[in-house]
Amino acid sequence: MTGGSQPAIDCGRDPVEAAMWLARAFTSGRRLCVWAPGAPDHAHHVAVEFVHPVVAGTLPLAAAVAESEAVAGTSEYTTLAIGGNGVAADLFISTDQPDTAIVLSYHVLWELVQVALEHPGLVGSAAAAGGDSTGFLYPFLDAAEEDEASLRESLRASAGAKVQESERLAQESLESNRAALAQAGAAIAQAVVAGGRVLTMGNGGSATDAARLVRLLRARDVPAESLSADYAVATALANDLGAERIFSRQLDAFARPGDVLVGCSTSGASRNLLAAFEQAAAMGLATVGISGYGGGSFSGQASVHHNLVVQSMSVHRIQEAQAALMSELCRRAAAGVPASGGRASEAAP
Repeated sequence: MTGGSQPAIDCGRDPVEAAMWLARAFTSGRRLCVWAPGAPDHAHHVAVEFVHPVVAGTLPLAAAVAESEAVAGTSEYTTLAIGGNGVAADLFISTDQPDTAIVLSYHVLWELVQVALEHPGLVGSAAAAGGDSTGFLYPFLDAAEEDEASLRESLRASAGAKVQESERLAQESLESNRAALAQAGAAIAQAVVAGGRVLTMGNGGSATDAARLVRLLRARDVPAESLSADYAVATALANDLGAERIFSRQLDAFARPGDVLVGCSTSGASRNLLAAFEQAAAMGLATVGISGYGGGSFSGQASVHHNLVVQSMSVHRIQEAQAALMSELCRRAAAGVPASGGRASEAAP
């Protein structure tokens, strides 16, 4: 716990205990503060999950990203550390595991917290009782308010099932996209050897996925930049030109023929990504789409040269499978670049 009175709760090993702790923190008026040393994309992904849930009808919850552990020990915040050895926190997610497992841990945490909040008699506040039902997430969940043991057991069983589902979908996605991964990886390697770089883009949670892809590529000495990362540029363009131009206008400024544009989307239907793909192809960039929902509009757009598709309708499971696809894409891209062939920015840890 914060202040060192008790050990932090491992969200991966004990997701139910972590979720019950966090649900009680929210209902007592505390906020969630997240930091992830060396991987801020993870922290921002957690924040957007809690503040702006993509699953209709769930409660928006107060979450923020911290640049340091300065909030540890304060009464206002419950703290979640993603990595950061020796950092004092209430909850933590170990980074001694693949990125796919890290993403899965905080997705399951969000899902369990939302369900726990539907049981105000067990988490300590009547204020949560007015929330819309999350029964579509856990249709078999016992709604009894006096039996915490049964609630915990139901959550534990459901969390285990979701882990199995995620691992299955990730493996299926790697298999079904084997050829597309090889082609997209080769396209990136060819571009980098010729002096090009990778540009990534995405909205919301997918913007953090685009940032994570950049981090993973840079760690393998592949030059990459995220078009979603500069909040000043993105908000200026959204304000002056509209959200549909925030990526295509940046291509005017930053892209060069021979670069590669990678777009991340759970739906494959984001209009600003589709517009950017059209412009990128016209400018001579190779393009890669990473999408769920069977590919969405990405699969039908000729300007998306390489499609990596997750066959699922669950946003969280899609993003977890996409994390697996991104890791494999990075591996394949780096394998095609000679040790001295990239113009990488400073490698992330």
